[in-house]
Amino acid sequence: MPRRRNRSGTDESRRNFLKASGAGAVALSLAGCSGNNDGEDPQGTDSNGNGTTQGANTVDVNPENIKPGGTLRYGLPEAPDSPSIILQSSVYSAVGLSPVYNYGVSQDPVTFEVKPSVFTDWELQNADSEKPDVYFNARSDGLEWNDGESFKTEDILFSYQFMLDNEPGQYSVYNDYESIEEASNDWDFHIKLSRQVGVWDSKVLGYVPMLPKHIWENVDYQNYNPMDENEEGPVGTGPGKLVQYNPDTSMQVKFRRDYIENTYALNNLDWIKEHSSLLHGGPFLDGVNFKVYGGVAPMTQAFMNGDIDTHYGSLDVSSIPKAKKQDGIGLVKGYDSGFSYYGFNLRRQPLDDVAFRQAMAFMWDEQFWVKSLKGNFVIKGDYAQSPGYKGVRPETVHDGELLTAPETEAFNFRGQDGSKQPNVEAVRKFLTDGQVVSKSGTYAGQDFPGTFSGVEASQSEAKHEYTFDSVQSSILQDADVEVDKEIRVNGQTVPEMMDGNPITLFIDPPSEQPDEAEAIQQWASNLHRVGIPVRTEPIAFNTMSGKVFNQEDFDIYPMGWGGTSAYGTSLHSFFHSQNAGDDTEQFAYNSTGYGVGDSGADDLLSDAYSETDPEARAKKFARAMEKIYLDMPYMLRDYSKYRWPMNTNKFGGYVENIVDPGYANWSTEYGNMYLNENLEG
Repeated sequence: MPRRRNRSGTDESRRNFLKASGAGAVALSLAGCSGNNDGEDPQGTDSNGNGTTQGANTVDVNPENIKPGGTLRYGLPEAPDSPSIILQSSVYSAVGLSPVYNYGVSQDPVTFEVKPSVFTDWELQNADSEKPDVYFNARSDGLEWNDGESFKTEDILFSYQFMLDNEPGQYSVYNDYESIEEASNDWDFHIKLSRQVGVWDSKVLGYVPMLPKHIWENVDYQNYNPMDENEEGPVGTGPGKLVQYNPDTSMQVKFRRDYIENTYALNNLDWIKEHSSLLHGGPFLDGVNFKVYGGVAPMTQAFMNGDIDTHYGSLDVSSIPKAKKQDGIGLVKGYDSGFSYYGFNLRRQPLDDVAFRQAMAFMWDEQFWVKSLKGNFVIKGDYAQSPGYKGVRPETVHDGELLTAPETEAFNFRGQDGSKQPNVEAVRKFLTDGQVVSKSGTYAGQDFPGTFSGVEASQSEAKHEYTFDSVQSSILQDADVEVDKEIRVNGQTVPEMMDGNPITLFIDPPSEQPDEAEAIQQWASNLHRVGIPVRTEPIAFNTMSGKVFNQEDFDIYPMGWGGTSAYGTSLHSFFHSQNAGDDTEQFAYNSTGYGVGDSGADDLLSDAYSETDPEARAKKFARAMEKIYLDMPYMLRDYSKYRWPMNTNKFGGYVENIVDPGYANWSTEYGNMYLNENLEG
């Protein structure tokens, strides 16, 4: 039976993006108007039990009374990595390219429903077959490339075929369909899926940027720089042009006023006109100037000094009290679209052992990070699913307490009698006993009730034999803490297993992320006390990204994701073995190699990914989430509490209490904002 607009089955309408582990701390919503109200606002649920962001503010402004004009100054902590929509992989490029391109469908920022954009209507047929069919119609009026060329049917066909032909690493949508053609029935287009995709509408229809055939058919995309080839940058159908791109210093977007005022432009769609939180007719600004500061501290200082009007991510914790007292500064609150984490390379011994990774997690002092270093403006991490998208989290599915249920507390810091000193002997015994946190039981002194779903870890016991003997490794002999024993793995020291090196913890440059550096150094010291030789290595964000996601050349790294899925499908990207790298230059979402060896959740992820029923899909993704939590390819560090800084004295129209207003819903924000002085009546 045909299914039209499976609205409850929405997913991310864009790709997932890398963010620096500290700078990109996007966050769990705290409600209230911009200002000083720090009360928490529980999320609502829709009729299918999926999390929503109900509570978004209503914008009581008549867009007819807004005079266009003004430039928003937007700060970035890191350099963008590419001006190419196909090659970019970071949020810092995405915010500049977002206004340039349109996609087939959009996502309502409040309800997560799939809404029209370039495509007007859609339908799934033969839903129960191995390869279902998607039919859709496209707009015939109003779209125009920013180089003056008309948008044509062949551009849609080309955009989808481009993905199939090139399989660019930063996209995974090409795995979900095998062909596109003009339809032979009453629909405009027909896509043959290559497998069952539960969120077919948002993923397949919303994951492919519209590319101009007359530009892209003649280029080698891996070496194509649109800033060199086109006078006004990348060619897209969106409301903006990226007219300047100097990655070390700045980017500039100018909005296409003549196009925006076109009656048929996408900013005038009926669903936008009818929305209580959105303004039709925008963007009202002339443009956005992005400035790159090369670190959080200088970016934050620039905002506090009034040099920029906003910046990527939540305001630095240390500046929040001052910002609350400063006239003209507002803190726009929102929901987290991602998380920060530490990733383990499961291809390398002894990091290939669940027991060893779990033991390392016992030594991460989350209270030191959350309370001492971040002033309670982050939430300690557990599952690889932001609480901002709680609809598929295990606590929601199983009626548990969000973020505090004992099922989410398996890897709390193992302190000595409740102190900050690690319980070294308890962790050593956990390893020598060959334990794995999986079923209910007591592990290194803390009780665990088991998972909500009953799923267990991939291993029931340790993969390697662990013993402790005299200290041999120089890094432990020279440690600044007392080390009385060193671990042996199958009789060898860790450096003997790893070509003479200790385990390397990448860190962002301490001058840019001092809090992170201090926390990781404490983690390293705690691991030294246990007898595990580790060292830290500062590395720049873009260099780290290449080593991790292209070359798989790392032991442990800090990173974050923004713009993740509201309905769990990001788990498939991050953790399914089909998305793992193989020592090539191809970007791989699954950097850790989870699922390639003897641990993984491929079957659970594939089953959840293909499920079209929202309630059943939520349960399946929650089960996969719990297994991944136990197997620990990622050690989740935190979800921040989002405070997007804004010059509220100068600008109005921003939307609060939605997911990640500074990035994941950046298009909502730049489409709504206006100069306060330009509001008439």
